[in-house]
Amino acid sequence: MAGWHRYGDAPRPVFWRCAALVVATAMLASAAAVGRLDAAEPARFAPADRVAPLPRDVSNELGLSSVVTASFLRLVDEPATDAAAKDERTPEPTAAAGNDGQPATTAPLPGPGSSADTDDDDSAIERAATSGALPPGNPKDPDTLLPPPAKPSEYYGGAVDERDEPLLLAEVLRSVQLHYPLLQAIERERGIASGRLTTAMGAFDTNVGMSGNALAPGTYENYRSDFGLTQLFPTAGISAFGGFRAGYGDFPTYNLAQKTATGGEWRGGVTMPLARNRDIDRPRATRDQARLDISLAEPVIERSRLDYMRGAARNYWSWLGNGERLDATEELVELAVERDTALETRVQRGAAANIERIDNQQNIALRNGLVVKADRSLQQSTIDLSLFLRDDGGRPLLASRRRIRAMAKPVAPDRTTFDAALSRALAERPEFARLALQREKLVVERRFAANQVQPVIDGQLVGNQDAAFGKSPLSGPDGLDRQVLQASLVFQLPAQRRDARGRLQTIDSQLIQLDRQLQYAEDNVRAEVQDAFSLLERAYEFHKQAVRQAELATLVARAEREQLRLGRSDILRVTLREQTKFDAQILEILARQEYWRAESDLRAADTSLGRDGMPIMLPVTLPSTDIPLAPQAVPARPPEAVQARPPEAVPLPPPAR
Repeated sequence: MAGWHRYGDAPRPVFWRCAALVVATAMLASAAAVGRLDAAEPARFAPADRVAPLPRDVSNELGLSSVVTASFLRLVDEPATDAAAKDERTPEPTAAAGNDGQPATTAPLPGPGSSADTDDDDSAIERAATSGALPPGNPKDPDTLLPPPAKPSEYYGGAVDERDEPLLLAEVLRSVQLHYPLLQAIERERGIASGRLTTAMGAFDTNVGMSGNALAPGTYENYRSDFGLTQLFPTAGISAFGGFRAGYGDFPTYNLAQKTATGGEWRGGVTMPLARNRDIDRPRATRDQARLDISLAEPVIERSRLDYMRGAARNYWSWLGNGERLDATEELVELAVERDTALETRVQRGAAANIERIDNQQNIALRNGLVVKADRSLQQSTIDLSLFLRDDGGRPLLASRRRIRAMAKPVAPDRTTFDAALSRALAERPEFARLALQREKLVVERRFAANQVQPVIDGQLVGNQDAAFGKSPLSGPDGLDRQVLQASLVFQLPAQRRDARGRLQTIDSQLIQLDRQLQYAEDNVRAEVQDAFSLLERAYEFHKQAVRQAELATLVARAEREQLRLGRSDILRVTLREQTKFDAQILEILARQEYWRAESDLRAADTSLGRDGMPIMLPVTLPSTDIPLAPQAVPARPPEAVQARPPEAVPLPPPAR
């Protein structure tokens, strides 16, 4: 016995006998446990009709008292036959795998409030399984498991365009020209400017004056009347007056000039400026500026038209892009739905676990949510587009989805496109015409300010003629004076003339400001065309890369689906491949959308947007229509006509001495 106290001293035969005894004891204990479980090796697996926890005694024997293990497979011992497989595809609701491999009735699990000795985790899992929170393994109608998203709304009562022909950009731009309220509002500037010219011409109206006076009874009883006309002529500042007056009765000696002959007195006269107000005066300056305002309304209207056209074009391309994104999202859902049908067959045959199908159905729900979001984006872009697309009555028109057409493939831009756009922009941009007309208005104002520096030297000629007969103590022996002709010269000059000098200084500075603004406008237009062309050219290059990425992602996704069909992949990997392919497809749509937006920006920059209704890079056949397009508002001018001149080259009158 002493040899047992140390391991190294123990005899080897005794050691191996002890080891064999321990192994035999362990095997007997394991056999007893297996006997108590009384579980037979199943022949194959079949999908379970519901989630069912393991029996309590089995869980306790396995040491899983705190965890309820749920299986998505039902154990079946009988050999697989066509009849059995057919029965397994429609299992009884209460069938579960028994210890002998035969279907057995499963007792209902204790729910909340039950007296069963269970912990919180077990109760939660049992309640989820019995309440149907987890989907069944073999639904007869997949729509009951994952209902499709709700149908799009009808835009809440808006007028919908249900025509089948594709909606072209030319139709949207024509609608803007004819029916857009803000463009119609800005076009009223023509009427406003015409009204200002009419107001300015009022200074040359003929003024009619009449008066009558009777004094009776009194010391001097008399009757007087007067009628006269005054007229300012738009030439050389000449003004004239004429009229008729009559005075009868007794007049005091200090008012004898009011007495006329029995036939009254005719009078007339003319005033002619010789210095100030000869070449220009305030009425003529206001008239000339009002005429320039009529011309100035056209570049203002043209600038607004280009802005509204550009906004309509960008909304149009957004609408087309959102329509294509919705189509791509629906295709993504269709892939998952088709795969769900295949997975249902595999689960029924026992080739796949039900968790695979549940994972796929989760993807369907997720993608249905993407469809809802994409549909919302399409509805929003449709509503935004309706602000520009209007019917004959001017009401917003909602374009239906059937009018969406696929955006054309981008076309490679070249240097010729840039040169043509830049030349057209420098010749026809409304900013140049607007600044040039504003400069002309300042030149008119400066002419008037220089006129105010000159002295007032007016020549006047006045005459009067008595009619019929009369008697006056101041007259000669034959009665009243028959004819009077009077000539006079009027002179007036402020000593300092600071008012006129201050106006000249102000206007000279404003002219220099406009010259600098005109120079910057040319630089800004050139930069705008360069930026729009750069965006167009880079958008084309980006689209090529997006197309390549989409092609490769499509190839990988197709290969991964084939691997799944052969059993070499799983749902997770296929989902990731399809999501990558979907992202690449959306990126390609966005790239095309960005390209055509840049093309519209370039056309707006060179003033060609909406004039012919066709893109620069893509020939489009316009539908026949009897509605003429709006004429070109601003005439084309050569680029040298808008070149800014240095301050010393501005034609200014000589300063006053």
